[in-house]
Amino acid sequence: MTPKKKTTIKDIARESGFSLSTVSLVLNNHPRISQATRDKVMEVVAKYDFHPNASARGLASKTSRIIGVVIPYVERLFADVYIEEILSGIYKAAVAHGYKMLLDAATDSFIRSKEALRMLQCRQVDGILFIASDINSNYLSVFENSPHPFLVVNHLFPGRRLDYICIDYEQSARLAAEHLLSLGHRHIGLIAGTNTFTGIRFRDEFLRLCRDALGEKGKINWVDGGVEWGSQGGYSAAAKLMRKLPTTTAIMAANDRLALGAMRWFAEHGRKIPGDVSIMGADNIPSSQWTSPGLTTIEHDLPGLGEKAFERLLARIRGEEPKGDRLLPVTLIKRASTGRAKRSRE
Repeated sequence: MTPKKKTTIKDIARESGFSLSTVSLVLNNHPRISQATRDKVMEVVAKYDFHPNASARGLASKTSRIIGVVIPYVERLFADVYIEEILSGIYKAAVAHGYKMLLDAATDSFIRSKEALRMLQCRQVDGILFIASDINSNYLSVFENSPHPFLVVNHLFPGRRLDYICIDYEQSARLAAEHLLSLGHRHIGLIAGTNTFTGIRFRDEFLRLCRDALGEKGKINWVDGGVEWGSQGGYSAAAKLMRKLPTTTAIMAANDRLALGAMRWFAEHGRKIPGDVSIMGADNIPSSQWTSPGLTTIEHDLPGLGEKAFERLLARIRGEEPKGDRLLPVTLIKRASTGRAKRSRE
């Protein structure tokens, strides 16, 4: 029995009466193709149940219509709500522009083999987004003089030629400090990591503002929340802060996960929030509004960041200069976890 011949993009072009270029543009959902042309081509596609591979789709456009997304490799990677929020925005924007996402993790083997650069050189992807890199992500240096489209998402490397887009963490620190100071807090603790340049900027700006505002009247302490910026780190950091300064009346955690861990510690030790201590976080992840009390936080629009990251990368892919700011604004979200300082504790 003779095996059935596999339908190719050339067969679709021949039967529909259009060029290979036009068929490829239809398959890539290109906006310049008329609806009438699209309908005729797709009628033939449906007739033969044709499913193009990536190379066929890119014949005319010289593009894979795929973007790479590289995330750090950590334990329980896909349980990380921070990465999940950014990815949701990237995916939404990619689909809207007819793109697919190819996701990979920056494991040791991925870094040693220079897999990210290979993906671009082999045109497996049109560009790459690097999410949640840290100060030790030296493997990105190869992209400083690279002609390939790439973007660092929600991180930056001062003095390095690595294009980026991220949350304005200094503005976030200012809103947080202003909020706690306006409530009369003078003994303030900060939980923040130091393995990202954005985290360091947040920490330094928050500490500077509080110390400048309070002078000798204030007592400001900082504890490292750990490299994973998770709830376990916040739990442990809260204990350390209270050992260092038992009269602490407010804690700023550099993200909501750290804040939730801190809230758990205070609950287990019979401390009331905000009666004994005010706690606030940053990001405004979905669970922050469902805690009891609701978590005051600085909203970092992570899905919006993901969308804007894709749009900036797409401009690079098209050879255009990206529009819009690299730093995205933030908003204070007031909930019940912060309140006025108790003078008796200061």
